[in-house]
Amino acid sequence: MSGTLNRQLLRLAGVLQLQERARTAPREELAFVIVNETVQVVAYDQAALWDARGRRISALSGAARPEPGAPYLSLLERLCRRAGAGADAAIMHTLRPADGDGEWAEFLGPEVLWCPLIGRGPVAALVLSRHEPFGEGDRQLLTALCGAYGQSWELAWARREPLRAWRGRRLRNLGVIATVVGVLSLGALPVTSSSVAPAEVAAASAVFLRAPFAGVVDSIVVAPNAEVRAGQVLVHLDRRQLEAQSRVAAKSLEVAEAQFRQVTQEAIVDARAREQLAVLRSKRDEARADLEYRRALLDRADLQAPVDGVAVFNDAGEWIGRPVETGERIMLIAPPTSARIEIELPAADAVTVTEGAPVLFFDNINPDRPISGRLVFVSYATSLSPSGVLAYTGRADLVPGTALRLGLKGTAKVYGPRRPLALWLLRRPLAWLRETVT
Repeated sequence: MSGTLNRQLLRLAGVLQLQERARTAPREELAFVIVNETVQVVAYDQAALWDARGRRISALSGAARPEPGAPYLSLLERLCRRAGAGADAAIMHTLRPADGDGEWAEFLGPEVLWCPLIGRGPVAALVLSRHEPFGEGDRQLLTALCGAYGQSWELAWARREPLRAWRGRRLRNLGVIATVVGVLSLGALPVTSSSVAPAEVAAASAVFLRAPFAGVVDSIVVAPNAEVRAGQVLVHLDRRQLEAQSRVAAKSLEVAEAQFRQVTQEAIVDARAREQLAVLRSKRDEARADLEYRRALLDRADLQAPVDGVAVFNDAGEWIGRPVETGERIMLIAPPTSARIEIELPAADAVTVTEGAPVLFFDNINPDRPISGRLVFVSYATSLSPSGVLAYTGRADLVPGTALRLGLKGTAKVYGPRRPLALWLLRRPLAWLRETVT
C-alpha cells in the first residue's frame, strides 16, 4: 500500500515539476518539452503536438523537427485535422482509425489519445500513442498537465505576438498604403500621348497627268522616275480611231459646204431655195465644229508634261493597250525630292491630333536618324488604306532643308496632348469595353 502511495506522490510531484518547466520554458523549447518530457508522468510510445492555429504538427517525440512529406507525419496530420474539426475537439478522447488510414498499424499503436491544450479556446493538442489502454489515473494526470500546457502555450505566444503582430500589421498597412499611393501617383503622371503609323514621302506640289478623253494608251515614251521638262511628250494615246473620225468629219463638212453653195445659187431665182439656206448653214457650221473638235482631240492625244519634274508611275508595260476613262490618272509629275510625308493613322490607335502637332519620321534607310516635322493636315473621315485598315490620312511637313526621295517609306510617330498615364495605358481596354457594352 505504501509503495502505491509513493508512486502516486512521485507522479504528482512530476506533474508539478512539468507544469513549472512548461511555464518557464522559452517558446522555441515548449513544444519539445511537451512531447518529450510528459513521459515522466504518463508512459507512451510516441507523442506529437498539433498546432491548432497553424494546423500543422509542430513537434514529434524523439525528433529535433518534423520532416515535411514523411508518411508518418502525413498520417498524423490527417488524424489531427479530423479530430480538430470534430465536436470532441475540446475534450480528451481516444482516436480510432478511419477509412483510408492503412498506415495506422505501421506507425501508431492501437491506443491513441487526443489531449486538447485549452487556452482561450483550443490552441493545440497532444496526441499520445501506446499499446496499453490509458487508465483513468493517466487521464486525470494528463488533464492537469494539458491545462498547464495550454496556459503556457498561450502565454509563450502572447509574450511577443502582440508587439510582433502590431509591427507586422503596421508594416503591411504602410506597405499597402505606399503601394496604393505609388500606383495612383504613377497613374496620374501626365505623359504625352502618341501614335505610331506607317508613312511615305509624298510630293508637296505635284501635278497629275490625266487622260483628256476616253481612249486607249498606245505608248509611254519615258521611263518610270525619269526627269521630264515642261511640254515634253510623255504618253501617246491611240490615234487611229480619232483620225478616222476626223476624216469622216472633213467629208461631212465638204458635203455640207457643197449643199450650201448649191442652194445659195438657186436662191437667187427660187423662193423655196431661200427657205433652206438657214437649215443648210446650220448643218455646215455643225460639220465644221465637229471637224474642229476631232482635230482638237488629235492634238490632245499626245500628253505633254505640264511642269518640270519626275514622272512617277510604276511600269509602262501595265499601261500599254489599257483603256482609260476621261480624267483617269496615268502618272504624277513632281519634284524628285520632297519634305512632305503622308501618314496612315489607324482608326483603332489614332490619338487626338490637330494641325501643328509634332511628328517624328523614321525612314527605312536611316531609322537611327529621325526627322522632326509638323502635321499640316488630318482627314475628317476614315478611309480604307492599301493594307486594308481603316485609317485617317495625315500629312506633315518636315524641317526645312529636308530632301527625301519620293516614295521612301518609313514610320511616323505623331504626338498628341498630354494625358494621365493610367488613362493612356487603359485606352484600348476601355475602347473594347465601350464597344462590348454598347
